[in-house]
Amino acid sequence: MRAWRSLAVLGLVSCLLAGCEGTTTGTEVANVALQPAERGAFQPVKLNLSTDMNPVAINFRADFSQDATEFGKWNTYRVALTQNGNTVASRNMNVNHPQSNAQGDAPPPTSTVHTLFITDLQSSGEFELTITPVKPAAITLRNATVDVRRNVARPPT
Repeated sequence: MRAWRSLAVLGLVSCLLAGCEGTTTGTEVANVALQPAERGAFQPVKLNLSTDMNPVAINFRADFSQDATEFGKWNTYRVALTQNGNTVASRNMNVNHPQSNAQGDAPPPTSTVHTLFITDLQSSGEFELTITPVKPAAITLRNATVDVRRNVARPPT
């Protein structure tokens, strides 16, 4: 019980420090399972978005394998949101598989969540989200999904 309490506090602190507006505010409007592609990439995802959703958050969620040879390693991805071939938002994202939790007496976390973007859309319509590895994948991610939240709170500046 003590370990779980410590994990909950650690999660809350990291959420407060890193900003979790993209995952906890607004309203979820889509949740899409990602399909694996070659070399650790994911198949592109089509999203129908509109300006009345601003600001929009797009989040990535996945489960880690519990293969000890992957602990402490990471994958680096290039993530892009485009509309009609024009880039709306892009960034690199690292997904780190922790070696252990801060307390050291429980297994490492089993999942991860990253806010990919919090953005204001300039137009409505169909958008494409791509997640492509920058280098060969070092960790295995399972049950990867993206979710879209509308009208999220903006992170503090």
